Parts: sequence; C-alpha cells; structure tokens
Amino acid sequence: MTDKINKSESEIKEIITEFYDDIYKYCYWKTKSSVDAQDITQETFMRFIKNFNNYIDMGKPKALLYTIAKNLCINWTRKHSYIPLEEINNQNLFFVSNEQDNVIDKLYLQDAISKLQTSSQEVLLLRYGQGLKVSEIANILNISRFSVMYRLKCAINKLSKMNIGDD
Repeated sequence: MTDKINKSESEIKEIITEFYDDIYKYCYWKTKSSVDAQDITQETFMRFIKNFNNYIDMGKPKALLYTIAKNLCINWTRKHSYIPLEEINNQNLFFVSNEQDNVIDKLYLQDAISKLQTSSQEVLLLRYGQGLKVSEIANILNISRFSVMYRLKCAINKLSKMNIGDD
C-alpha cells in the first residue's frame, strides 16, 4: 500500500511539473490577471489531486487538467467584469515573447482575437497558444475533431480578413 501511495505522489509531482506552466498560461489568457490565473491554476491542480485516484485514463492527464481549468475560468468570468484591452498589461499576451518589436503586433492580434466568438478564441488558444493536438482539443471541449478543425479554419479565415494593424 505504501508503494502505491509513493507512486501516486511521484506521478502527481511529475504531472504538476510538466503541466503547471501551460495551465497557468491558459488561465492567464482567460483572466488577464496573474493573481487570478495563479489562484485558478492552484485550484485546478488541487481538484486534480483530490480526484487523482478516481482518474481512469492515467496516461493522459492533460485533457482533464485543461477541462478543469476551462470550467474554473468560466466560473471566474461569470463573477468578474470584462477588462478592456487598454487596461491589459502588454506582457505575456497570447504568444509570450520578450522582444519589444512584437508588442504592437501582439496587441493588434489580441484585439483581433477578442473580436472572434468565444469558441473560436478557445480553439486558437489551445492549438497555437498551448500547442495542443486537434484530438486533445476535441477531448477538452467535448466536441468532434472535425468541429475543432472547422472552428480553427473559420477563425483563421476571419483573422486573415481583418486588417490587423491597419488604421
């Protein structure tokens, strides 16, 4: 029994180490607040740990973590008002980069993405912001792989039709 507990603790530590930063970035993108993102990330892992022994698909915790984080972010959004783009700190936006030359482009892209439907924003974030596979996104959002590909294609087409950066 002790070996099983030690193995579980070891697996949990590995999962936290592997996915903590990605879940935090996802939560930050959804909340635009480092404090709230940290809180939601912590709550995500606490819920995962609490239910770890009931988790059937032990080999693939990523989808479960993103699902928990997504639901917590939805709850957070219901409790908090929208923060205008002008008030967002321009660090750690959709694509994290320290190059000052890209800040303006990221702001325009962030603004353009914010004009898309929430479902389009979600698939873009998970695919390009988090680097998830289409099948992983389908599991997280509980939709078909075809739906994920369709949403990605539509979102990219809408972004390409916007005059990003042009006034």
